[in-house]
Amino acid sequence: MSTPLYELRGATRSFQMGNSTIKAVDDINVTIDKEELIALEGPSGSGKTTLLQLLGALDRPTSGQVFFEGRDLASLSDGELAELRLRSFGFIFQQFNLLSTLTALQNVEAGLAPLGVSAGELRERSLAMLAEVGLRDRAFHLPGQMSGGEQQRVAIARALLAEPHVVLADEPTGNLDTKSGADVIALLTDLAARHGTTIIVATHDAGLAARAPRRLTMKDGKLATDSKKTRAAAKKR
Repeated sequence: MSTPLYELRGATRSFQMGNSTIKAVDDINVTIDKEELIALEGPSGSGKTTLLQLLGALDRPTSGQVFFEGRDLASLSDGELAELRLRSFGFIFQQFNLLSTLTALQNVEAGLAPLGVSAGELRERSLAMLAEVGLRDRAFHLPGQMSGGEQQRVAIARALLAEPHVVLADEPTGNLDTKSGADVIALLTDLAARHGTTIIVATHDAGLAARAPRRLTMKDGKLATDSKKTRAAAKKR
């Protein structure tokens, strides 16, 4: 039996606010396999972002364990976690986080630059990834010259450039209109299948979440529901 991509055992992340203890993530037990596309849904304040931070090794649980590919993330040093984030995780944010003075191509290249790839390979791979998200002809445009949907596609290309094992997207459609948001989710679905990458999308939009083969719903820091479509139902979408 293969090792799951993630296994969370009683994962809890609490914060102290005055005399009160707030459990942003409360006793989460869940297993996530490789090559899944998952919608992590719930209202603002339900714990989605905190859970994504635990999954992306950006934070450590207060109690419980988060295993990634069989490794307990809490047992790794800061340096090991930084290396893991660089090579195994891709991140997509609501605000796009593109550098306004760099072209689309340069913004994508920035995602792989820390790995020491040669300039020629970096350019070739970045252009190929922009082509995959339908933006090859916009490679030399600045973010300010592109629509919100196009900017998010650049961010997706950047996140996938290093061929991560998992992409974590925090409200990636939050700043987009309905059509652009649906297009981004469709693109992520296609890329997940094409690259064999696990993609976890946090969203408060139930309509967009319904497009995902698996939905994890959070409420008050807890995992309220975990539903998965059958293969047949997923294909109909």
